[in-house]
This record gives sequence, C-alpha cells and structure tokens, in this order.
Amino acid sequence: MILIKLFLEFIKIGLFAFGSGLSTLPYIYEMVERTGWITSDYIGKILAVTQVTPGPIACNIATIVGMKQCGLLGAFIANVGFVLPAICFMGVGYRIVDKIKENQNAIEAIKIVRSASLAVMIGSSAILFKSAFIVEKGADNFINMINYKNIILGFIAIFLSRYKKIGAISLILICGIIGVILKV
Repeated sequence: MILIKLFLEFIKIGLFAFGSGLSTLPYIYEMVERTGWITSDYIGKILAVTQVTPGPIACNIATIVGMKQCGLLGAFIANVGFVLPAICFMGVGYRIVDKIKENQNAIEAIKIVRSASLAVMIGSSAILFKSAFIVEKGADNFINMINYKNIILGFIAIFLSRYKKIGAISLILICGIIGVILKV
C-alpha cells in the first residue's frame, strides 16, 4: 500500500513540476506535512546533499523519501511517479509543438505557466530562507531565533561567488567544510 501511496504522491508533484526542481518544493513540503514521511528540517538537509549530487532536486528527494519508506523499490516507484507526467507531457508536446508555436493563445498560456512557476519558486525560496536562517525550537525571543552562523556563511558565500569568482562546486565544498567546523 505504501508503494502505491509513494507513486501517487510523487506523480502529483511531477504533474506540477514546471520550471526547476525548486518549483516543486512547496508541493514536497505540503506532502511532508500531510504524510509525515520525513520532517521539513530533513528536507533542508536533503537539499544540501542534492546540491552536490547529480540530478534534479525533486528526483533526489523522491529517491530519498522512497528509500526511507520502502528501500530500493520505494525509491524506484517514487521516481517513476515523479518523472511519468514529464514523459507523458514531452510525448504529447513533441507532437503538437509545431502546430501551436504560432498560436497566440498557446503562447499566452506558456507565459502564464512561467509566471506561476516563478511565483512558486519565490515561495520555495521563502521556505528555504526560513529553514536556513530561522531557528524555531527553543527560541524565546526574536534575537534567539536568528541563526547568525548561517547568515554569516551566506554572506561569505555571496562574497566569494561574486567578488572572488569562485565556482559553484568549490563554493559548496568550502561552505560545507565551514559548516562542519562551525557545526551549523
């Protein structure tokens, strides 16, 4: 039964995975709250790991959630559920793209989908910002709620990326090492 539920949950996420992996985060957070399979904090940890592994974010999350629930078969089922809608859309889209590329209604619909995807990604960014920079447990006032170590690490990352032109892979490794040392 859990395999069917994994498949159905990730097929729903896959149906609305427009834009990038980050656009799927609100759906993943909603699934997590509803199912309790993993915690919201655990998603933040998964995201940190998925940034250094190949593949889309949502596929990596599907793999980890599926693996945690039902082992290798669960990971496979969750991934099939996630990618199946995209495969279907691509199969159908491939056949009709030449027919609609000049259609103004289709062009406008694509613009609307892009705008909605942008809004979802902004919402995801807000969730990620909160999980990275705000400590919710045991904080009795606003000052204790702020994770200063992560904020400083974020500014260091921006500085190194922007002004020292350090590449993404090196930046992730540097910040990962600093995070381990600082126990962030």
